[in-house]
Amino acid sequence: MVDVRFASALQLMLMLALAGREGAGLLSSSELADGLATNPSLIRKLLASLAAAGLIVTSMGVKGGSRLARPAREITLRDVYLAVLGERGLFAGRSDIPRRCVVTSNIEEMFSELSHELEAATLAVLAGRTLASELDRLEQRGGPCSHKKRAKAGKPRARASGA
Repeated sequence: MVDVRFASALQLMLMLALAGREGAGLLSSSELADGLATNPSLIRKLLASLAAAGLIVTSMGVKGGSRLARPAREITLRDVYLAVLGERGLFAGRSDIPRRCVVTSNIEEMFSELSHELEAATLAVLAGRTLASELDRLEQRGGPCSHKKRAKAGKPRARASGA
């Protein structure tokens, strides 16, 4: 089974970064669930993990919702990854294998070493990317759902700071 928590949390965080950049304020869990085309219960679980990690601030009530806890340029993809997946690692090895040959006697240790190396490399890549830098990349790609408003000729579009 494929774990979609990181991908969903990353999209959620990018949506919050975009909302912050546009001055849209808070996004409700139902707006986020609609945007991700997913179950609201998954969104609530992700929001809880992200809030516990100090990455978002949420408020309850009719006018409640979520926003980034700090500027998007200060939140790395590593922060998001660790908030939703923790230190569990990318891969899980088997520990119930009978030790009958050189492979089965050593596979658990070999796989553990490999997993740690892969995790360290993954975290290093994610640490070098921020929500703001990834949102910039997405905006450069544009698309039919682009939030950008057409600037009038000769007038550059102002950007809100903090994202």
